[in-house]
Amino acid sequence: MKVEYLKPTANTIISVKEDTQFVLDLEGSTTPCLVQLDFDTPNVKADIIGLYVAGANDDINLTTIANHKVVHTSCNTLVKGVLLDNSKSTYIGKIVIQKSAQQTSSYLDDAVLVVGENVQNKADPILEIEADDVKASHGSTTGTVDAAQVFYLQSRGFSKEDAQKLVVQGFLSSALSAIIDDEVRLTLESQLLRKLNFGTESE
Repeated sequence: MKVEYLKPTANTIISVKEDTQFVLDLEGSTTPCLVQLDFDTPNVKADIIGLYVAGANDDINLTTIANHKVVHTSCNTLVKGVLLDNSKSTYIGKIVIQKSAQQTSSYLDDAVLVVGENVQNKADPILEIEADDVKASHGSTTGTVDAAQVFYLQSRGFSKEDAQKLVVQGFLSSALSAIIDDEVRLTLESQLLRKLNFGTESE
């Protein structure tokens, strides 16, 4: 499976011709972005992995569409975000399985961790299924940092701030570990950690 590292634009529409993992870079996004995968070649599979940390006055607005047109295709969509103070996030995740796309499997998982205050979050997972021999599901969750985990880390000598950052890092790591290209994974991880203020400005 190849990997494509994308900076989505208002309309990024891709015809999936071979097994591909699409990693989305949402840093600095200021306008609504759309990523649509058109599955018009049988027997191909794709992943969509999107991760972001939204800081003060950031407004993440993302739509992903897995559009299955032919038989025996598959797509796994995973989007994880962290909301810091005064940030906004809107995510629409759509799975479309046309009547001609039998034996398709498509899954969507969206998770948001609220760390800051005065945040806005909206998630809208959508399934449009016309075929009857398919597997499709979606999940969407929004939560806050687990106080018990923070307390445990504090009992091991971490400050409250560092403990919270470790919990957030753990939240993101499951999605980061799914990226199969080491260089892409490390680039995105470094970018996310900088946004979380790990380390110092001089580093």
